[in-house]
Amino acid sequence: MKKLQTRTYPGKPILAILAMLAIAPSLTGCKTTEAALPAPVVEQAPVPEITEPAPPPPLTIPERPVSERVDEALMRHAGNYAVLRQQITGAESGAIDTPEQMNATMDGLSRVFSPSLGPSFLGYGAMIAIQNTEFVEGVLDTARFQGLDTVVYRLYADPGYVTSLPGATSAAVDVQNAWASDIAAIGRAGANIKAQSYSLQKRSEWKKKRADNRSTRIEAISQSRAARFDPPFQTRQELAAIRPIRGDDPFGTQQRQEFWQIYGRSSAPQSQTFQSQYNGEMNKRALTLAALEILGATGKDSTIWIENYMTSPSLTQCVNTARLNAEQCLAAGHYKYEDAFCIAEHELTEISNCLTKSAL
Repeated sequence: MKKLQTRTYPGKPILAILAMLAIAPSLTGCKTTEAALPAPVVEQAPVPEITEPAPPPPLTIPERPVSERVDEALMRHAGNYAVLRQQITGAESGAIDTPEQMNATMDGLSRVFSPSLGPSFLGYGAMIAIQNTEFVEGVLDTARFQGLDTVVYRLYADPGYVTSLPGATSAAVDVQNAWASDIAAIGRAGANIKAQSYSLQKRSEWKKKRADNRSTRIEAISQSRAARFDPPFQTRQELAAIRPIRGDDPFGTQQRQEFWQIYGRSSAPQSQTFQSQYNGEMNKRALTLAALEILGATGKDSTIWIENYMTSPSLTQCVNTARLNAEQCLAAGHYKYEDAFCIAEHELTEISNCLTKSAL
């Protein structure tokens, strides 16, 4: 019997090679099985929906009764200007026929020398601005979205803030037009009375009529520097009934007409002014007061702040100079007709110039 021969390959016995070949298929099978496993599924988180925040509810400002508003600072000062406006209207076209009329005209116009002149002009301007619907709605919308307390605080703290409110330019135009028209009326009144001062001296009953007591006349003018005039209750009551006019106010047109009637007009005056003038210091103050009035922040608790805010040092200084000039003019007069010149030159023309420099 022949012996089984075992073949060998260089370096490796045949049995070892066979063993390796037997293992290879199982290794290959393992790799194939591993590659066939499905990839893990990663679930994505749902994307949240973005929703717009709900707008704040419409802003409602509680109305203060007329009986309360009638004593507020804004009503008093706006009422003072209504009285002065009547005096100006009379001087613009009226005639002086007697010494008594001369004294009455001088005394009535002496309120222009009062520290109340600037505040009365501002109060008048503020009441004009609250009738501009675009401005009223702009102020209320700003307070609605930014917060009532925030807007009121910024009005108190920043004199220029009001110019950023919607409708401010439109309201400023209304105020400026009225101021320009009224200042022009003061100038016309001065021209009318000055013309009379020349015509009176040609009349026989005036030509040699000596001036009355100069000390009394000068004292009447001098006292006005510290006088705080208070308008009639009815005037304040009529003004207190004027409210900010909103876009849906069915009585807006009627209210505007009633307002201008208080100042002797049938409607708002129209005038030509420059756009650059609408940002003047007094105009900003009038609009700030108007915005506070729209937001219900001009009541009794605000009186001290409002009174201080309405002062105008530069206008007061100019008015004081005009008063001193009027006193000197009266002191130099010898005949009664010369009083007309003092009224025209210093109570009217000079005051018109003071207001022009401060307000226009």
